[in-house]
Amino acid sequence: MATRILTAVLGIPIFLAAIYYSGIYLQIGLALLVFLGLYEFNRMYQGQGYWDYLIPAGLSLLLLAYTGVDHSFLLVWFVLQLMYLLIRATFTTRRPLSQMWQMAAVFYVAGLFSFLWLLNHEFGFIWSLFGILVTWATDTGAYFLGLAFGKTKLAPAISPKKTWEGSLGGIAAACAAAVILALVFEKSVFHLALTAVLLSTIGQTGDLVESAMKREREIKDSGKILPGHGGVLDRFDSLLFVLPVLYFILKYIPVFA
Repeated sequence: MATRILTAVLGIPIFLAAIYYSGIYLQIGLALLVFLGLYEFNRMYQGQGYWDYLIPAGLSLLLLAYTGVDHSFLLVWFVLQLMYLLIRATFTTRRPLSQMWQMAAVFYVAGLFSFLWLLNHEFGFIWSLFGILVTWATDTGAYFLGLAFGKTKLAPAISPKKTWEGSLGGIAAACAAAVILALVFEKSVFHLALTAVLLSTIGQTGDLVESAMKREREIKDSGKILPGHGGVLDRFDSLLFVLPVLYFILKYIPVFA
C-alpha cells in the first residue's frame, strides 16, 4: 500500500499538470502512454506483435485526434492500416485472422486514450478533471467499501475480489465527488451526479474488461512500470472507458454541460 500511495503522490501531479497545460505537454504524455500501453498489450501475447504495425498505427491514430481530420480521412487510415496488418500477417504467419488482436490493441490503447485529448481540447480542463476524479473516486470507494462490507461477488469468473457492495460504494463515492465539483464550479448538482452514476458504472465495466483480458492471457498485471499499480493498462483501464462516454455526453447531450 505504501508503494501504491507513493507512486500516486509522484505521478498524479505530473499527469494533471500535463492535462492542465495541454498542448505539446499533453500530446507527448499521451504518446508515451500509448507506446507503453501497446508494449504491455504486446507483452500479453509474449512479444509476438509486429512493431512495424503497432507503433505507426497507434501513434498515427493519436495524431489524427490531435489534428482533427475529417471522417473521410479517418476511413482512409482505417483501410490502410487494416490492409497492412492483413498483408503482413499473411506473408509472415499465413494466419492473418490470428493476428487481428493487434488491431484491437491499437483501438483499445490509442483509440481510447485519444479521447483525453479530444475531451480536454474541446471542453476544457474542468471536464477532463471531472472524468478523472469520478474515476478515481469510484476506484477508491469500491476498494475500501468492498474491503469493509463486501460479501456478494460481482463477477467471480472475471475478478473474484470485486463485490456488489464495493461497486455500489464506488458509485456513491463518484456521486459525492460530482456533487463537490458541481458546487465548486457552479454546475448542476443533479446533472453531474447523474453523469457520475453512468461514468462510475462504465468505468467499473472497463476494469472488468481489462481483468477479463488478463485472465484470458493468464497474467496478473499488464506491466510493472507503476510500482504498486502494475502497468499503464492496469492503472487506466477504467478511465479509458470513461473518457469516450463523457466526451459523447458533452458533445451530443448539451443539457449535461
